[in-house]
Amino acid sequence: MRWILTTFSFLTSLFFCSTLFAQEQVMPSGDFEGMRRTGIFTVTEIVNPLTVKLDDGRFVHLAGLNFADLDFYEPGDLSITAMHILEDFLKDKKVALYQTKNASKGRKNRMDHHIGHLIRTDNDIWIQGMLLSLGVARVRTTPYNPDMAKQMLSLENTARESKSGMWNIEEHHVLSPKEAAKHIGSYQIVEGVVNTVSMRKNKLYLNFGKNWRDDFTISISAFNLKKFTKQKLNPQQWNGKRLRVRGWVESYNGPYMDIDHPERFEALFEQKSNMQTSAPKPEAATPKKKQNQKPRNKDTGSALPVFND
Repeated sequence: MRWILTTFSFLTSLFFCSTLFAQEQVMPSGDFEGMRRTGIFTVTEIVNPLTVKLDDGRFVHLAGLNFADLDFYEPGDLSITAMHILEDFLKDKKVALYQTKNASKGRKNRMDHHIGHLIRTDNDIWIQGMLLSLGVARVRTTPYNPDMAKQMLSLENTARESKSGMWNIEEHHVLSPKEAAKHIGSYQIVEGVVNTVSMRKNKLYLNFGKNWRDDFTISISAFNLKKFTKQKLNPQQWNGKRLRVRGWVESYNGPYMDIDHPERFEALFEQKSNMQTSAPKPEAATPKKKQNQKPRNKDTGSALPVFND
């Protein structure tokens, strides 16, 4: 069965790549103003979906990406497809390497691989953006490499809305807080409404249910809260707000995520507010009077949306 899936993935990747070359102008190029270009190289080898080798011998880890089915011993169909896409699109091609401006932190991982974003120089296509747009990868930033998060999340959301790649597969959908318990030990995206916010022992806890002992919970240390403050974000005021958060799901009084930098959050309530502000207001219709109309129930009569998370 595996060889059938692999063959299908390979054929799919060929279709993706033929589409890319036919429509290169619509693929993302990215804005790297906040990063530094550290060189131009030729890609000599695709090691895995997250790692390529350059002509000077260095290995580059593709920053900001996560493959939902990446297993280095038995990669899944998305990872195999990504490998074929990178082989066709990057092998023996010149690329520009962009890395964080902080030369002391974030440019190398513990394996001494360089961390960065790649742009193919002959067409300016951003490799991470391409994989996100095709729906074969999702966003995973780190504290020292949060660069490009806003642009990457936008591309991921567009791919999800159009059900591209992985977003058309049920097992890779965005989880509700109640579903998170079934995915402990894996990297996931969870969306829901915060039920309570509390500070205990220098940690902020955002609970997505009524019982903190078994509901989905997010924690942010007091030290990491400073990063939110720098971006003018205040998680302590997120009670009742809809959020989308990503990270490793652990087990600690139910499913749990420890968040160490703001780019792991998407404040969906702010996005909705901005859309409502920019949209023109429709003309108010004059309601017709009804005979013997009953008064609105105080529990269900609100015009605000109700979230059952």
